[in-house]
Amino acid sequence: MSHRFIGGGLAVFACLTLTLMVNLTSLQEGTRELAPPPGLLLQSADYNGAAGQRGADKSLVVLNARRINKTAAAVHRELSELGYQPGSNDGQMDIKTRAAIMAFEYDNGLPLTAHADAAQLERLLLGLHNTARAVNDAGLPVSPEAKHVMVSVQQSLRQLNYAPGSVDGTYTAATERAIRRFEVENKLPETGRISGRLIAGLASRTDNAKVKLSRR
Repeated sequence: MSHRFIGGGLAVFACLTLTLMVNLTSLQEGTRELAPPPGLLLQSADYNGAAGQRGADKSLVVLNARRINKTAAAVHRELSELGYQPGSNDGQMDIKTRAAIMAFEYDNGLPLTAHADAAQLERLLLGLHNTARAVNDAGLPVSPEAKHVMVSVQQSLRQLNYAPGSVDGTYTAATERAIRRFEVENKLPETGRISGRLIAGLASRTDNAKVKLSRR
């Protein structure tokens, strides 16, 4: 077998190899990318964590099959910086965090929503107020979440014989007096409003029978 024949064979083999590589990398439809490790997979989710229903909140991602609300985590961080003592900061919502949001809303003449949404984060960062609604609804529960927190507080105050009035989620003068009395007798700052500190104090007094630091 001559050197010329061997050289020609090698040249043909090289051309075939090159053609195959080009076909695999550029001639097939689409492109191929390496998938990220399972522990780093982030996937957008159309889910509203504040209301517990599907909605338009695009801030949620799936991390290892667990929904984490990045906006709620940011709201928690800002509440902590301002001294409102929210609950755990895991991107979820518990009753203590909602109470801390309500305290911030109350202090700033806002309706009580207990929502950790983008508008709330903007107010925390920039001090922007919803003055249009605050005229009529300032300091009053206006959302199901805020009313749930208020009912939990009223139930606990009633259990402890503080006479909060009707247990219906309405913020009344009787509820305010009961909160103030509980705060004074338990050496808490007297505010008369819902707060993370109040929730923690009631939970410790009632052994979590009525107020539980659970996600809601």
